[in-house]
Amino acid sequence: MIEHRFRQSWLNSFLDCPEKARTIRNGTAIDVAGSKAVRGTAVHAAIESALLARMDGNELGVDDVLEAFHWSWDSLVDTIGKWNKGAETPEATVPLAETMVRVWHAEVFPYLNPEGVERSFEFVLYEDEGRRIILHGTRDLDEEYLTWDWKTGQHDPAWEVRRNDIQSMVYTLARAHERGDLESPQPFRYCYLTDGSVEIIDVTRTAQDWAALVPMCNSIADLIEAKLPSWPMRYDGWKCSDDWCPNWAACRGQYLGVGSKPANW
Repeated sequence: MIEHRFRQSWLNSFLDCPEKARTIRNGTAIDVAGSKAVRGTAVHAAIESALLARMDGNELGVDDVLEAFHWSWDSLVDTIGKWNKGAETPEATVPLAETMVRVWHAEVFPYLNPEGVERSFEFVLYEDEGRRIILHGTRDLDEEYLTWDWKTGQHDPAWEVRRNDIQSMVYTLARAHERGDLESPQPFRYCYLTDGSVEIIDVTRTAQDWAALVPMCNSIADLIEAKLPSWPMRYDGWKCSDDWCPNWAACRGQYLGVGSKPANW
């Protein structure tokens, strides 16, 4: 029996670029923390603190949540290895994060009833006599009938998210397993705070969406078991850049350079 464990975020990396996913899997990718990603982590930590407090019967005001953000930011800022465009310094990075926290606290937090925060999950997606595929991950927020995820970066058009998004498929299937109901549709909500305003994208996933995960993950397992020296490289898409790909220096960056955008871009 060959067992494959796929984290939801790694599946997203595979869809970004199979070779990127391969190097993350085998540990040869060099992941340097970017300022926008670290900012997002600190915003997530602040939101988590407010939700956990509410679950414990305590309410945090906006100043408390901002304090939680700054505590997390201060603990993480020294891990930043590259300062992304639009977030080149702490002075350029922190004010937008503070706005994200304020707008979330004012427009989203009052209406939330958390049942689970940063809840880990894993389940068996597929199993036969020779292979088992397990999916796992961590959900930002579970309400009784709705799963939420916080985002601080850019996103695809809403119609494309509803059609293609893998995270919502995996997270809702995890909840379907936990409920013991693999037939009823499951709702999922993205809350984007990207530019300091709230944008909601609602997605509904069905048994058909979940069934379609099986051939996709089996095809990835086939690729892994083939033990190829490299996987297909995908150059189209904004994540194929020094800012966002941990394998850039060993891949396209060998030809286009590392540390700055090519002059002809």
